[in-house]
Amino acid sequence: MHRKRWGMIAVLVAMATLLSPHLVAAHPTTQTPDPDASLSPYWGPAVQRWEPIILEYAQQRGLDPDLIAALIWKESRGQPDARGPAGAVGLMMVMPKEAGFSWRPTAEALEEPWRNVFWGARALSIVIRQSNGDLYHALAAYNGGWEQTHLRGPRRYAADILDTYARAVAVRCGLPAEGHWIATIAPVDRRARSALTVLGPQWPLTRYSARPVDVHIPGVTTEPLPTAMAFFPPDGQDLDSRVGLWIVMDGRIIHGPQGQEASPLDPPFVRTGPSEVWGPPSERGWREV
Repeated sequence: MHRKRWGMIAVLVAMATLLSPHLVAAHPTTQTPDPDASLSPYWGPAVQRWEPIILEYAQQRGLDPDLIAALIWKESRGQPDARGPAGAVGLMMVMPKEAGFSWRPTAEALEEPWRNVFWGARALSIVIRQSNGDLYHALAAYNGGWEQTHLRGPRRYAADILDTYARAVAVRCGLPAEGHWIATIAPVDRRARSALTVLGPQWPLTRYSARPVDVHIPGVTTEPLPTAMAFFPPDGQDLDSRVGLWIVMDGRIIHGPQGQEASPLDPPFVRTGPSEVWGPPSERGWREV
């Protein structure tokens, strides 16, 4: 009788655990997201509903949550069952096992949002490391692979995501999405900078490379601290791939959720040349290619 009584107690405890409203989620949490982190109010409900997933894997991979959100918006408009013409699947359009990526889940499995963002954030962090912090090239590689980063399609894809990402950060700082601010995206480590990407609502995306002629770029800075960190390796490896985003408005760098001003603008000297410069020519000597 004694053994039977304990057996019944064990069964009742097991049933209580299964019926508890606080069940452990099927997706194990690898890291606790920063409680102060949140997506920019720039995003609508189609993206905002995935905020818990985005925040978790953004922290795990050292990515700005709004960068992941920008990629989700570009790839799937926030639809978890989206399918691409080349076989990519889900929120971040991850290529599945059936497309030749044998180490990844199946297409059906990648329709599950937690699994999809895990693999998408992983791939994005890898290509950013490989690019040494050149986020523009990294996004082009995410879209078409490294062998296609020179093609118009992947480059337009990268430009669209960077434009949306910069707007999200601007709104997060209390600025209008259509304001006259300018965003600069570049590696934080000066020694790793081979190019700057400059864009804004009133400034078409322009790339400046480390090439022969020293010039000032008006409205652009990479000093002191960035407005946002697009990528910061959480494992302490490849720190030269850290990516910052600086927003400048009315000659001052913007920081913080209420658009607080930082130090006056200190524009960098940048070397420009024919191989990596896009944008309108000017009296300053920019070269359009």
